[in-house]
Amino acid sequence: MKRKMAYIGSFYLIGLFSASFLSGGCSTAVAAALALSAVSAAAVYGKRYANAAVCLLSAALGLLLYAGYERLIYDNVVKYDGYDVKITGKLLDFSEYSGDITLYTVKGVINGDVSAEVSFWADSSNAEIGDEISVVGKAAALKDSYTFPAKSYYKAKGIYLRLNKVSDFSYSHTDFSFRRSVNNYREHILKVINSEMESDCAAVMTAMLFGDKSAIDSSEKTLMYRAGIGHIMAVSGVHLSVVCSFFWFVISRLPINRYFRFGLLMVPVLCFVMLAGMSNSVIRAAIMIALVYGAGLFRRRADTFNSLGIAVILLTAASPFAVRDASFLLSVAGVFGIGVAAPAITVEIEKKHRLGNTARSFIASACVMVVVFPVTLLFFDEVSVVSPLSNLILLPICTVILVCGIIVMLTGGLAFAAVPVLTVCGFCCRAVIVISEFIGRLRFSYIPLGSDFVRTVNIIAAVAAMLSMLLFGGKKRRIFLSAGALVMAMLLSGVYRYIPDRNITVALLKDGSSVTAVIHDKNSACIVDLKKGGGAAGSVVKYLNKSGIYKVEAVILNTDANTSLPVYTNSLKLFDTEMILIPEESISLADSCSSAETVGYSSDGGCIGSNGYTVSFLSGGVIVVNASGADIIMYGSDSEISTESSYSAAVRYSGKSAENDADADIIAAMDDGAEVLVKKGNRVFIGENVKFVIYRDGKLSSEEIK
Repeated sequence: MKRKMAYIGSFYLIGLFSASFLSGGCSTAVAAALALSAVSAAAVYGKRYANAAVCLLSAALGLLLYAGYERLIYDNVVKYDGYDVKITGKLLDFSEYSGDITLYTVKGVINGDVSAEVSFWADSSNAEIGDEISVVGKAAALKDSYTFPAKSYYKAKGIYLRLNKVSDFSYSHTDFSFRRSVNNYREHILKVINSEMESDCAAVMTAMLFGDKSAIDSSEKTLMYRAGIGHIMAVSGVHLSVVCSFFWFVISRLPINRYFRFGLLMVPVLCFVMLAGMSNSVIRAAIMIALVYGAGLFRRRADTFNSLGIAVILLTAASPFAVRDASFLLSVAGVFGIGVAAPAITVEIEKKHRLGNTARSFIASACVMVVVFPVTLLFFDEVSVVSPLSNLILLPICTVILVCGIIVMLTGGLAFAAVPVLTVCGFCCRAVIVISEFIGRLRFSYIPLGSDFVRTVNIIAAVAAMLSMLLFGGKKRRIFLSAGALVMAMLLSGVYRYIPDRNITVALLKDGSSVTAVIHDKNSACIVDLKKGGGAAGSVVKYLNKSGIYKVEAVILNTDANTSLPVYTNSLKLFDTEMILIPEESISLADSCSSAETVGYSSDGGCIGSNGYTVSFLSGGVIVVNASGADIIMYGSDSEISTESSYSAAVRYSGKSAENDADADIIAAMDDGAEVLVKKGNRVFIGENVKFVIYRDGKLSSEEIK
């Protein structure tokens, strides 16, 4: 078998990834079936099917490894969910937030029994990385939410619990910690960058150099992803390639043997990995760099596909949950696209046409975009479709920024080098921001990924591409059939957003105790802030982006206008917002907070109409949506609504026990066909994110938003 590690690593990854969606028992059963099939094929057909047997065994190993870690490691830690625990260990990391609150991550022992990494919130302190930590609190298993999949995100990083209600937190300083020294140096470089550059440019450079995107404005970040340069802000192979090229230029000229050259090269690689936060993508890149440069030690030629297979196995063997990490999967898919698929396609094209460097770069970028598209569907709300073109412009500029950043790091941020270099970086970062803003605002530059149609089409395409790789002979045929299936999925996904649809959707989004309703067709929406002034604005923006909605015809602020008006004004900067309606008594806020047309409405309520629906906002926080003859009423616990009216659906977005107030009689008085969201049997209110779809014939359906 040629490229043994490539195929072993690929099938191992497929097994590992599949297990992340299955129960432990199901994974074990599938693994046993695969292993039995492999052994049977080898026994009956001998060497003829040896390669297939090895691939099946690799997939079985991936399934068993994930299931075993789930059972022996993860379950053994989350058994403390809901219990008061004490953890002693070393501080791994911390992130400071406003209000003198810090999120700490400690690696230690729970109740003297189980080793684990745990995070917790506490008041800011002078604790440093590497310090001995002791903390007492109530353990809680992390959970996914609509706006942030905390469980999935942190599970991939090996963190399964968070401590709440911390009652005791103490620390003692240690004399030395290598990790602390690296972090302190990183902070020093960040201070130099922030002191010499404008804040928005410094934020872009920090993201490109260290992968820290926290300082970039959310709208600016969205535009950069739409422009197709999001991968530059996830430290990976591009960054390490620049680092290695810079150092190898110097090291290769030293009068030392190849073993010492390789060892010297690995020192800056390891330091950069730590400076970049040791993410899965940068560790994968470091392993591949080591394999590529290390191949020369044994007079061997490195193969990208083989190196990728080895890197996948090494990185996930001790941390199989990393298979659900977005940066890891995107990094693996990107390397496959640029290092395996692109060369194969360019070779076939060059048999008939001579390609220039620009054409090769475009093909490579297009291959990456196509290959990562199914992976993007799992983690993101949108995907850029202009990256092959935008990268031709932006990637050279980003490379200059990376090289300049490395120069600043190597010179320790000293003024003689930092000032002129960061001046150049400032111009480059400004160019990236301006170009990204222009490209990102083009409606055709990205595809929203929230519809069932898009998900279904891409699942079918991914399966078809996989079957093409397995069933068809000939490398050329396999590659073009697989790429064709994925390209067709992208085209259908892009066209779908422009197909008219007369259905009306009413989505209710909950974040904590805040509730907001979004009423929309396929292109435009009306937003009604129902409770707790703007607290669910993040969920609203995520929902609009996933649905491909770019126009907001009206924002109705039902409560807490002084809080919600600035929140929505800031959150909806990338949307065409026509009008904001606020209570008349709060109209004085409009001049200072909003650039959109702001209209006051009476406490007695009002009504607005849009494409195929009307929204009536009545006194007492009652909202009624009418479309195609169907009515949906939304009301709070203190609202007064008539028992004489009937509705197609009723939702109480806040409330108390239905047994103890008049709402129970109101619900009972509605039509038999009325649909009520019920949580725990005795509460009538919105418990989860949910959406109602009103069809053209007036029929109505509902489902949970995930």
